[in-house]
Amino acid sequence: MERNVVLDSSTSETYFRIASISIAFYDYIITLPAEWRFYRNQPSIFRISLSCVLFILIRYISALVMILSNYGYFATSFTQQTCQYYYLVTPAFKVMQSMTSQVILGVRTFNIARRDRKIGFALLLLYLICISSEWFTDLYHRIPVVVNGNCTPVDSGKTLSAWLFYLAVMLYDLVMLTISTIHLLHYNPLSSRSIGTTPDI
Repeated sequence: MERNVVLDSSTSETYFRIASISIAFYDYIITLPAEWRFYRNQPSIFRISLSCVLFILIRYISALVMILSNYGYFATSFTQQTCQYYYLVTPAFKVMQSMTSQVILGVRTFNIARRDRKIGFALLLLYLICISSEWFTDLYHRIPVVVNGNCTPVDSGKTLSAWLFYLAVMLYDLVMLTISTIHLLHYNPLSSRSIGTTPDI
């Protein structure tokens, strides 16, 4: 009974991974024309905007996370020794992906807040605290596990710490959403008595 549950869980994970790869690949292909137009609108290859840099980082780090994670999962040639050099690669890139996403949210929130220096300093401090906790919780107590030649990182602690990574990410997102919402509520495009105008984002 227990063995059947484990097999069903593994099979479900495999199907979900294949589905996510298919969706991601389809999304990448259909957005290539828009990506090319975005690049062509840059002044030059040596003078690209911050938004373009962040776009490139989040798009291709996310692709790397998916490739590396699924390679480790579907591979059949890993040994315990070779897995030792690979098992932390995916968690590390996952944190980099999260960092990039949080920079995008932080820049957006800073602009919505009219580039207030006090808010900017607070956002930077929050960002540093969050990414520090993300690096720690995502890599702490991880050990390599090899099953049928694949290589995956597993939390070895008595208390699972990986969920704290997602808690830090969600708290950061919630703070960004709250600050953005508060400032946007002061803006009414239909009223000439609006407290202000929204900045360019």
